[in-house]
Amino acid sequence: MQLKKLDPRLRRYAAEAELKSFDDETALDTFPSAPASLESTSAGSPPLGEVRRVLVELQADQPPAAFADFHWVHVAGKIYSVSLPMNRLVELHAHPSVETVEAGRRWFPMLETSLAETRANTVHQGSTGVPGRTGAGVLVGIIDYGMDFTLDDFRKADGTTRLAFLWDQRLDARPGESAPDDFAYGVEYGADQIDQALNASDPFSVVRHRPDAASHGTHVAGIAAGNGRSHDSDFAEGAHLGAAPDATLIFVQPDTRDGSGTFTDSSHVVDAVAYIMNKADALDMPCVINMSLGQNGGSHDGESLVERAIDRLLEPLGRAFVSAAGNEHVWHGHAAGNITTGESRELRWKTGGGMPLPDGTITQTGTDRTSSELEIWYSSVDRFAVTLTAPDGTQYGPVTPGKSLLQDEVFIDSERFSSLNGQARIYMQLEAPFGLGMLRSGVWTLKLEALEGENGRFDAWIERDLRDRDNNYADQSFFQGGDFDPVRTLGTPATTRRAIAVANYSHYSLSPAASSSRGPTRDNRNKPEVAAPGTNIVASCAQGGRNNGNGGVHPMRVLKSGTSMAAPHVAGIVALLFQEARSLSAPQIANILMATSDNPDGIPGFDVAWGFGRVNAARALRLLRDPDQPGRTDAVI
Repeated sequence: MQLKKLDPRLRRYAAEAELKSFDDETALDTFPSAPASLESTSAGSPPLGEVRRVLVELQADQPPAAFADFHWVHVAGKIYSVSLPMNRLVELHAHPSVETVEAGRRWFPMLETSLAETRANTVHQGSTGVPGRTGAGVLVGIIDYGMDFTLDDFRKADGTTRLAFLWDQRLDARPGESAPDDFAYGVEYGADQIDQALNASDPFSVVRHRPDAASHGTHVAGIAAGNGRSHDSDFAEGAHLGAAPDATLIFVQPDTRDGSGTFTDSSHVVDAVAYIMNKADALDMPCVINMSLGQNGGSHDGESLVERAIDRLLEPLGRAFVSAAGNEHVWHGHAAGNITTGESRELRWKTGGGMPLPDGTITQTGTDRTSSELEIWYSSVDRFAVTLTAPDGTQYGPVTPGKSLLQDEVFIDSERFSSLNGQARIYMQLEAPFGLGMLRSGVWTLKLEALEGENGRFDAWIERDLRDRDNNYADQSFFQGGDFDPVRTLGTPATTRRAIAVANYSHYSLSPAASSSRGPTRDNRNKPEVAAPGTNIVASCAQGGRNNGNGGVHPMRVLKSGTSMAAPHVAGIVALLFQEARSLSAPQIANILMATSDNPDGIPGFDVAWGFGRVNAARALRLLRDPDQPGRTDAVI
């Protein structure tokens, strides 16, 4: 039985769970639901009862009755998230109402001068006869890590909170606390509870969301919607405004318990998006969500369940979603090429460090402590075989379409027609052998052979992994040398069709950041849409003004760089547009921003690094007020 409804990561779970249930010598012969083509000498398996949150697309309007005891959350259309024991995967796959099951993938975190660069400050001020716009009456949702709700940046003039809700998915409810309606996990705090906390001697003991110092999410929220009131001797009050300083905020801290303990996965992010959109409906407010998180997996054509769910949630008017493009341009995670019938191509997949960095240095070799994943996507009119050779010369494969292999720490799964988009996919995972806690370091040689190569194009992406400076970044595998292709390095959800992907540029040098991911998408859509300042951005610092444990206090502002900082500039600008016209659609917002962006000198039209250019809030608002204003005729989706 081929487990075609499961994505490849879940197929490995299902295969290992089945093999663990039976004697290794006879399992494949005696258990009929094991993949018929699966070979195994086994690596470590997950516990049989391990529960993971997954995304499920159904044919029916209701979850299967046999699985009703598990917690299902409706996301959009017929897409649900559900917490499922991994030993029930095969049973769920067999149910006739199930269309597709997708594993949660780990997602990672990806002003004073920058605000003026975007011209948002002039939108705040307005002009004679033209009202200023500051985001009042608009909901800005932030899905990220660590929100310091105690900072003045996120309070009104009377000291009460600007947060309508804060949902910390990681917490277990205590007496007096509860999860949000329709979500059976985490703890939700409303504005009244947050205000109560603000009047307590230890606010974080009342609202049990205590951010780390300089947390990513606080910085992002400050760029999008900080009001500039937080100040100290080094940072003057009012000098560091966010793009939408009067917007109402919702913050969601994603659950990390299904991930590495540090990062969340995509299923919890989808829950967060659905939650914020539901709140926007209840509050009757237009809403823009900022997502400065992402990952490299998937088809990069907007067809993952995560992206399809986001697109459906963006169909109503008055909704927008802004995503960081990603910082993958320097991490050597994409390869591409063309092979015709009878030809082959080898790619060098390096584990254990040794990657060249933008400053010209090379990371030292080290211990790769985590699993490494790689996906290859190509046209289903073609038929490719893949063989993987380990650093010690051990050969795995060849594996042809419709076949799988599980041997030692290697799992390879090849399918001709993915249920998501009908395209062909090869999935590879290197898992540390049981008990060793590390991968074999060195170059793994991946050989692709075109058994049929009518189209011939392929794209390969290495999934993002831990990037620990203390471990010399050795946990992140990469394509070696000339095998790296620097374009099409956008992550998910930046490739979502209705989302606005934002690139990072330096507003000091007016040049794209070396790290900022490049477009286009795998299906050749022009993304990112626009670029915004994301290099050396000074914004809100979590724990600002509080004891730092070294006899001093944390500063009120902190400097960070990345597309994570570029995206919230645009999210705040979208809030300004929604204040002007609350019924704009997501495509309208995207096209207005593209049509009014500042085209970099010498780069006509779309550019893989800039998108359509530097975002310009003032010009966008003028075009919205008067569509007869001149704009850029080359900027269309």
